[in-house]
Amino acid sequence: MVTTLRFVSLLSVLAVIGWLLLAESARQVARAEDDVLTITPVTARVPQGGTALLAIRAPGATAVRVRQGETVFPADARGDDRWEGVVGVWMETKPGPLALTVEADIEGRMLTAPVAVTVTKRDFPIQRLRMSRSQASKYEAPSVQEEYRLIGAALRHFTHGRAWLGGFKRPAAGRVSTRYGTQRYRNGEKVGIHKGIDIAAPKGAPIYAANAGSVTLRRDFGLHGRTLVIDHGGGIAGLYLHLNDFGVSEGQVVKKGQLIARVGSTGAATGPHLHYALYAHGTAIDPLLMETMPAGW
Repeated sequence: MVTTLRFVSLLSVLAVIGWLLLAESARQVARAEDDVLTITPVTARVPQGGTALLAIRAPGATAVRVRQGETVFPADARGDDRWEGVVGVWMETKPGPLALTVEADIEGRMLTAPVAVTVTKRDFPIQRLRMSRSQASKYEAPSVQEEYRLIGAALRHFTHGRAWLGGFKRPAAGRVSTRYGTQRYRNGEKVGIHKGIDIAAPKGAPIYAANAGSVTLRRDFGLHGRTLVIDHGGGIAGLYLHLNDFGVSEGQVVKKGQLIARVGSTGAATGPHLHYALYAHGTAIDPLLMETMPAGW
């Protein structure tokens, strides 16, 4: 009986020691996570249609991601253990806390840390368009889905090492005739949300690259007209539609402010203008909000 009690006591002591060791190990991991993975929301409050910018420090990380629900965005490696996360906030995102988590692969472990970002509400206008039957029919052409597929793939393409620096220059001079987020009705029927801005300008007016990058798509489409996509790196891409002619080639590297095209009315356009849009990992964001960037971006 005494031997049994001693054996049980020994097991109890060993169990307590084991629990203490596990607890200490967990505390070390938590401390390592706190010390190693540091996230600073550069934009803690983001309007609908805006962009959440995250400055991340993750020494020794081989990969860093930003998770929003089931969607994962790769972060951009900037050197010296620094990474940058860019998350586009769609205009219909519910105002309030936006749940983001940063994940980093460090020495065979995945460290995670939540990020506190708040989405603020905006009001968006309504636009009613009248379009001829021949123009409206371009939205129903069999080739339209292929246009969307090619443009979407180019806009979602991710390149490490952002080429863009500072605010995005407005690519053409002229009045902004349609703003981002505008609820559009065509011939009395609601057809969707305007994902960029329209700049009214005369045919042939110059169009300049909003920021540095490389041309990943140059096509002449039936619906979108002559189209350019510029990959600015780090998850940001620019879209230019209804061009009259091209000034650059696919694969060409361009500088901020470089002439890339001229204003036209190709595709399903009701008049000469530039449709200009910016995307963060495939999510349309308001390009006017990207004209001014925080210091260091």
